[in-house]
Amino acid sequence: MSGEPKTVAIRIMVVDDHEVARRSIRSVLASNPDLVVVSEAANGDEALQQAREHRPEIILLDITLPGKSGIQVAASLRAICPESRIIFVSQHDSVQIANDAMSVGGYGYVVKSDAGFDLLAAIAAARKGEVFVSKTLLARGWKSRSAGHW
Repeated sequence: MSGEPKTVAIRIMVVDDHEVARRSIRSVLASNPDLVVVSEAANGDEALQQAREHRPEIILLDITLPGKSGIQVAASLRAICPESRIIFVSQHDSVQIANDAMSVGGYGYVVKSDAGFDLLAAIAAARKGEVFVSKTLLARGWKSRSAGHW
């Protein structure tokens, strides 16, 4: 025994209606042994059920889902799992959509085209209670705000 404290894995739920997107996200997360995907969901109803069951620390949530949007689902997730930190992972690179998403309590917004570079940084920031937004949105004029100050 080394006597070093054991690292507790960060529990993550991935919500995206496309299997290929979920697989890509898992691939990025696999590069960090401290991250573990505890559940996946393809729509809002599945996300709510999985969140109740698994209580993830981080929820990676797509904006475009069948039925309810990711923004609508996020509001329900906040009520079910207020301790979970939501990071939106979306193809939409609109500052307005990002602001709408973050206004329901998001800790991050990662544009899918930036996910290979930004996803791990967004998770690290969210764990510290900080907001993270992809470089693409910053280049489009997104103004930084503190987590919870929307």
